Amino acid sequence: MNLFQSKKDVVRAVRPVGAAVATSAALALAACGAATKTVSVSEAPGAAQPSRTTTQPGATTTTPTTPATRFVKVGTFQSPTGNIGCIVVGELARCDIRHRAWSPPSRPQSCPHVVDFGQGLEVGTSGGGRFVCAGDTAADPSSERLPYGTATVVGPYECVSRSTGVTCTNRATRHGFQISIQSYSRF
Repeated sequence: MNLFQSKKDVVRAVRPVGAAVATSAALALAACGAATKTVSVSEAPGAAQPSRTTTQPGATTTTPTTPATRFVKVGTFQSPTGNIGCIVVGELARCDIRHRAWSPPSRPQSCPHVVDFGQGLEVGTSGGGRFVCAGDTAADPSSERLPYGTATVVGPYECVSRSTGVTCTNRATRHGFQISIQSYSRF
């Protein structure tokens, strides 16, 4: 089954059918990942936060963060450049990236070799952001482009498009990820 079609079906089905479809879709899209990295907690919707510090092996980066200026409700979207594609549905927010200057960590044993690993990041209902382990993609070239400074809020998830990348946060757990061509962070 083509994931593009299933994403659209899931987004359409969530409205009339409810949580059962969203839960089933999220479980089908769920993937494996590694341990989390230490990153400061993300901002609440609309709240200003001066910066976020990311600690990765061998480097510490402080990135200015700004609150979203506009909120929409879309379940699939891509960055203005089209390099990052995301889906927010049920119990999962996931973004895949086409071109990047970084490499994911080694594939964990829990991620079978018949699927891809590290093509993006995701966050679920518990735990921190993790690398995607899946044979599909969240990058739908026909999805809406989310302008910089715009956030989509679907269920407990908020994803914000910025010129520095896309940040998705589970607002209930305050866990999530940031992904861009230059770097990533998990929190």
